[in-house]
Amino acid sequence: MTTGKYIAFAFALSILFIGSASAGSNGDAPQEGQDWIITQDTHVWDSDVNVKDIVVTIGKTLKLENVNLTSDGYIDFRGDVTWINSTVYHSQSSAGENISIYAKLNIINSEFTLKSIENNAENLGNTIYLASGSTLNIRDFDLDSSTVNDRSKIKSDISDYEDKWNYTVPIGVVGGYDNKDIELGVDNTEVFIYNSDLEYIQALRFNGAGSYIKNSSFENCGTINAGLDNFLFHNNTVSNSYLQNTIPWDVRIWGDEATIENNIFENGTGGLIFHGDRYTINSNVFKDYYYRGGQAALTFGNGSTNSTLSNNIFTNLSSIHALRLHTSDDNLITNNTFMDAGVNWHTVMDRSGYRNHYIDNHFKDCNGKNNSVVWYQTCLVFWYWTYPTDYYGGEHILEYNTFEGYKSAIRFNSYQNNNTVQNNYFDRGFHGIGLWTWPQGTTGSSGNIITNNTLNDTYHPIALDYFYMGEQGIDNNITYNIITNTGGRAITVWSTYKNFTIHSNQIINASIGIWLYDDGYGGLSNGFIFNNTLSQIKYNGIQVATSWGSTFSIKNIHINNNHISTEGNGIYARDVEEGYIANNTIFGNLSHGSQGAGVVGYFSPELKIINNTISSAIGVEVGGISDASLITTIEQNTISVSSIGVLSNRTFTKVIDNNITGYCEHDKCPILYLQDVAITGIFSQEGNIVITNNRIAKFEESITVLLAEFSVEGNHIDFSQFGIRANNSEGELSSNTLTNTSTTLSSYLSSITIDGNIFTDFEKAIYSLNSTLNIEDNFFSDGDFCIDLIDSDYELTTNDFECRDMDYQVRYNLRLHIANEVGEGSSDHLFEVFNSQSEQIIDSITNDEGFSNFFQVDIIRKKSDENVVNFNPLKIVYENNNVPVLIYKNITFNHTIELLLDTRAPITLIYPGDPLIKDEIITFEIGLLEDNNDIMDYTVEYLVNDEFAEWEVYGTFVENIITFEGEDGREYRFRSLGRDIYGNLESKDIYEYQVRIDTTTPETYFNSFSDDYYFTGSNVLDLSWTSNDIDISKQFLEVYYTNFTEPYLNPNSVTWFIIDILEIDDDDNYKYELGQVGHYAFKILSEDNAGNLESKNRFDIIFNYDSDSDTLNFGNIPDRWGENYLTIDYFTSSFNLDFDLYISLEEVTQKGDYLTWYKYEYTTESNSITLTGLQDDTRYYFYAVSRDLAGNIEDPLNGTEYYSSTGLYDQEIELKYIPLLGWGYDFIVEIDDDLDGSYETILVQGNDLERLKANEYFLDLENQKIIFGGLSNGGFVPNEDIGSINNIRVIYSGVQGIFEVYTGEPESASSLNIVPSNTTELVVSFVVPNDSNSCKVQRTTNVSKGYFNEMIIQPCSAGLVEYIHVNPELSEIYFYRILIEDEFGHESVSENRSIDMKDVVKLYSSTDDSNSNLLGMDSIIPITAIVGVIMLGFGGVLLYRSRNNDILDDNVSIIESKPVAKYKVEELYLIYKDGRLVKNLSDVEVKTDSDIMSGMLTAINDFVQDSFNTEGDLGSIDYGNNKIILQRGTNSYLAAVVYGEVDKFFKGKLINAVRNIENVNPAMGNWNGDAETILHTAHYLQPIIDETRQSTKEMVDNYFSEKEIVLTTSYEKIGNIVELQVHMSNYSSDVIKNCKLVPEYNSVNLGLTGIEPDVFYSFSDNSFVIGDIESYNEVTFQLKLQVKVAGTSPLEIKMNYEQKGRKGVTNSLLEIA
Repeated sequence: MTTGKYIAFAFALSILFIGSASAGSNGDAPQEGQDWIITQDTHVWDSDVNVKDIVVTIGKTLKLENVNLTSDGYIDFRGDVTWINSTVYHSQSSAGENISIYAKLNIINSEFTLKSIENNAENLGNTIYLASGSTLNIRDFDLDSSTVNDRSKIKSDISDYEDKWNYTVPIGVVGGYDNKDIELGVDNTEVFIYNSDLEYIQALRFNGAGSYIKNSSFENCGTINAGLDNFLFHNNTVSNSYLQNTIPWDVRIWGDEATIENNIFENGTGGLIFHGDRYTINSNVFKDYYYRGGQAALTFGNGSTNSTLSNNIFTNLSSIHALRLHTSDDNLITNNTFMDAGVNWHTVMDRSGYRNHYIDNHFKDCNGKNNSVVWYQTCLVFWYWTYPTDYYGGEHILEYNTFEGYKSAIRFNSYQNNNTVQNNYFDRGFHGIGLWTWPQGTTGSSGNIITNNTLNDTYHPIALDYFYMGEQGIDNNITYNIITNTGGRAITVWSTYKNFTIHSNQIINASIGIWLYDDGYGGLSNGFIFNNTLSQIKYNGIQVATSWGSTFSIKNIHINNNHISTEGNGIYARDVEEGYIANNTIFGNLSHGSQGAGVVGYFSPELKIINNTISSAIGVEVGGISDASLITTIEQNTISVSSIGVLSNRTFTKVIDNNITGYCEHDKCPILYLQDVAITGIFSQEGNIVITNNRIAKFEESITVLLAEFSVEGNHIDFSQFGIRANNSEGELSSNTLTNTSTTLSSYLSSITIDGNIFTDFEKAIYSLNSTLNIEDNFFSDGDFCIDLIDSDYELTTNDFECRDMDYQVRYNLRLHIANEVGEGSSDHLFEVFNSQSEQIIDSITNDEGFSNFFQVDIIRKKSDENVVNFNPLKIVYENNNVPVLIYKNITFNHTIELLLDTRAPITLIYPGDPLIKDEIITFEIGLLEDNNDIMDYTVEYLVNDEFAEWEVYGTFVENIITFEGEDGREYRFRSLGRDIYGNLESKDIYEYQVRIDTTTPETYFNSFSDDYYFTGSNVLDLSWTSNDIDISKQFLEVYYTNFTEPYLNPNSVTWFIIDILEIDDDDNYKYELGQVGHYAFKILSEDNAGNLESKNRFDIIFNYDSDSDTLNFGNIPDRWGENYLTIDYFTSSFNLDFDLYISLEEVTQKGDYLTWYKYEYTTESNSITLTGLQDDTRYYFYAVSRDLAGNIEDPLNGTEYYSSTGLYDQEIELKYIPLLGWGYDFIVEIDDDLDGSYETILVQGNDLERLKANEYFLDLENQKIIFGGLSNGGFVPNEDIGSINNIRVIYSGVQGIFEVYTGEPESASSLNIVPSNTTELVVSFVVPNDSNSCKVQRTTNVSKGYFNEMIIQPCSAGLVEYIHVNPELSEIYFYRILIEDEFGHESVSENRSIDMKDVVKLYSSTDDSNSNLLGMDSIIPITAIVGVIMLGFGGVLLYRSRNNDILDDNVSIIESKPVAKYKVEELYLIYKDGRLVKNLSDVEVKTDSDIMSGMLTAINDFVQDSFNTEGDLGSIDYGNNKIILQRGTNSYLAAVVYGEVDKFFKGKLINAVRNIENVNPAMGNWNGDAETILHTAHYLQPIIDETRQSTKEMVDNYFSEKEIVLTTSYEKIGNIVELQVHMSNYSSDVIKNCKLVPEYNSVNLGLTGIEPDVFYSFSDNSFVIGDIESYNEVTFQLKLQVKVAGTSPLEIKMNYEQKGRKGVTNSLLEIA
């Protein structure tokens, strides 16, 4: 047998023996339910043990075999313990109890379960404490991993907890912390776990040397935290771990040289992290992780070095790194597989490590095949980290790795320097290899080598990129890579890099081959791009550019020896400074419509394009350099194009020694002499170009310059339609050979020097239009027409002409314009033109505008082998007024010749004088403006006033000074007409001088004064005046004064002094301020426009000025009055005083919001006024507005009073009127404290005379006084008014009287009741509603004879009153009433009550009979007595209380109410306009939990965001059984969650609350989110909640079940007893008073036996007194009746009540069957 088989056999025998053996123990045997203290070696077997605490003392042992152990307490092992084949269950009996191991615990083939009663976050939960020096050994029985039935299991019992993770149990405790405050276990704690299973263990912590974990599983556990060297973790499974402590890893190891091998890490929190060197991590599987707090499936901790990660599998990892290295150096990562790993996160993150070697790894689908993953999610990223400080990382080697399916494959961030990426394969991705400048302000990755990689189907295969701007990375090399099938840019260098090299790469099938771009600040520079092969490029082969509009450039880029095949531009450069493009071979698109160029250079100063071979639509295109010192050079290139050879646009360019050939093969090519040619050889626009020593052939236009400066020298131009075309340009053409052209030089609007050129084989050598040419020393041969000059300036010097037809010819275009002096053309006017050879060259007429056509006229002509002919001068012949005119002109330029026709008459003018004169003689002068010295005479014409319709001739004159006699009031117009000797007569339709004659003086009078004498009390007179004359230019107001003051002064009896003469322009009114008291007299005088001045010999008006008003006072006015009229006496100081009386009134019991005043039309007699029609219960206010003869007005409602201060303490000033406080009236006390005439201090009214603040006064309303501050009570003390300027001003509204009127009857006594104590005493009780003058108890036995006073109470106070009637006559019927008299003698009488003493005698003498169960004396008297007293004690109204109110006697049943409510406010949410919650208030009864509140707020926000910007009410939302009522403000809205039905008044409360909150928070429009900054929210919102706090949902439901006032009945018949249910419901908004329940029935058929609950019964009107029923309440009664006879019996139940002063009744009818 093998060893394993022996062990298995022994195990089976032991089980057999144990099974057959009996239970037993030796040592300290356990006692059921007791503590188990082990003080000797103890062995227990085959037993069930149930104990509390367990203690193994030091040095003692405990062994359990086949034992079921339950412990409820703490366990303390200080000696070795062994459990074999046992089941152990431990729970806490109290918080803090746990298991402490100080020696060794062996758990063999056993199950150990632990339960905690405390949350482990509180440090009081159950724990296995491993002390220093302890050992925990957990294993199977046979140490054979192939057998599974003998494995040990350790777990937490979390079956009773929903929050199970917080009740798991840790093994080992925290013994310390690392430098990151991460937990460590207790030192020297050994753990050995082999072939076992752990479940729901919060943590496993140990540090003992030699510890290991093998062949075990950890399910739903927290963290394994091991701190030791040479730790072994083999063949384990860690699954479903959770983050429930501060350590976000499944396994955490501290120490060196650990081996982690053949494990499975699955669906955990943070996988494995280690801190140490020389780890071996081999053949593990990490799978099914997603982010739950951890960062990576595997983490190399800070400073870990020299570890090997090999043959591991990372798969199905989402939002978590597969591998994370923290400042970890010199590691080997090889032969690992990363599949669907790190989705949404980077697969491998290497942070600040050095020299890590990644080889032969396979990365597949790093993005999890999810294209929505962000582009920068990377398979392998190298990251700068600040731990340790400035520990950047780099020098990594990445080789022979495979990447398939990725967003980004490899990325090096800032500071990741000197890395090598070689021999890797990439397929199917977005970014392949990238350098990335990140974070902000850092330095891009430098010194990297990217070589010999293959990248296929990747959008950005290789990119030197950035996220934030920073310092440039340097010395990066991209070499020997193969890039195929990319839809983007094959190689990218972006902004933050310089000193880079891109060479020997092969790029096939890309959108852009190599792309250099700077959108930062111009740091991209010193790049070398050479020996690259680019084919099948869709757009630009190599592009170097900055962002559009940038102010910087890319410097020193060299592009050499590249081979480029592209559909776009071969090389594109923009904003490249000192660029060098040389020795490249470029094949572009030659097809029709192609715009592609071999080389493009824009805004690139000192760009050199040298020795390139180019075949494309456009050869070279440059532009954008306006500085002549920064020249673009195009030299020694071979250019073959289908469109343009060189295009220079707005730049300075040198084109030197190039071969430029047109090569066009498509069907749109230009054709010249039956051959296809290209469009233009060299094209320059708006710049400066030098074209030297080039060979240009086969173009439609060899050289074209437009709006440019040019120099064309030493070139050979062959086979062109146009050799050179110049348009709006300036330049020189020298030493060129130009052959085989149709037109060799075509010049338009240009200036050109043409020197030393050879023109051969042409149709026309030089064609010039509107140009300036200097043509010197040129040779013309084998052509037809040498020089053709049209409208051009020229100079011909020593040229050699050998043309066949014409050496040169000069022509100009001209036309004639025949017009008069003002340019009016003469149409169809004949003319002729002759040259110097007397040849008629033009015979024509003018058009409608007097212009002829343009005619091209030969001026100079030199034919071959003939002399020069000059055709100047030209003779022009035409007629002027039938007189022939001859004009001779030398023509040296093109222009229009003006020819004049004289048709103009002389022009005269009358010089205008004054338009208004006060003289009847008019004098004026005639001036001569233009006459050509041929004037003959003047005719003067005039018009008069209404006769302006037709001119009259005054005369014809040769002199120019004219006089004319007119009449007053007339207006005249004049004009002059000149005539010349040719009969041209001046014509006018206007006048030149208009004048009016006015010799009449104006008249003026004052407005609004029917008399010439007035009184005034105002110191300002508002004077206005009127004149019937409309030509007033100014007025003079003359003011006279005398100090006499007697009324109706005779103005001729006193001496007047003139005190003012005021000149007034442009106004017809003036406010004149009077000074001293006395008489003022006024004259108003006018002067018209002609200067006529008005004069007067008497005053226009006189004012008697008196500034003080007379006084009106009223006599004593009662505070209270009892009649509907009131006579008031008044006193005046002047019989001339007049006044108006104003009255306002309001109810005595209710103060109005404002006072409305009515003018009272009074009659007066003997200085008294009688006010009539006064109303009851009304308060009256009155005041009088009086005025005296001077117009002085006394108005108490707009009063201002002035006082002088004594400067003393306790000053009092008496007010003239009773102040009105409230109703919007102000009461203002102002002080001129510095006596400067300005009342700068405004005081505040104090409320307590004994304690006034420094700025307060006290208003004594009762005595109409203002009391200022004193020495002891404080307050304001005005300074002494030294200058008597009245330094106290009081502005207020007052009245002269306030009184109340009571004309109605006083309120009558209520609750009058008569209760017989026995037959000898009646108790009469009643309630007096208000204090009264007297109360009288009146009685009679015969109403027709009247009532008699039995008791008089005077004065009579409000409350309950009783009167005892002793020894009444037993045969009488007594009637009682109560008479109340008020202070004015008004009386009121209560309703009467009666009692028949015969009934009383019967009640007290009744004996049992057949109807003994009927309601009789024995039940009625006690009930009525008790209940009546209770009612009267509460004012005659029975209040409804609960049955639990122990104030009342136990035998009295109180009416139970059924309360109602219309609605209940449950929640208020004040929400900001963007959805943020500002404030929430809740009714305590219905406090909403957080989940419901969250859902509710979401519903509200969704609704409001759709409608907040609309107009009007936001409306409401139905939410479950509730409504959410919404009201908006400007910056917020208020949501009320309501149960029930609300009205517009409730909505008004909401909007008022919102507006108030926003008003007190003016900055709410820019709220920062801090709710504490929004003030007073609870102040305005809490009252809305409190209003319905006492309401319940049940009360709301009651309201909707019934409405208004309803009486309903139902009954149940049991034998001959009827139980009648009566429901009285008040669902109105007002209380109903004095409710009585009246049963009406036939007493023969039915008898009343009782009512529940018991209430007062009134004999006099057969009613039960219910009292008041509050609004929205319901009460219920049960009447019991006895059926006396068979058959049906009708029954009517009535309820009488009062509501709002009116009486009402409701009833219910039914039949008792």
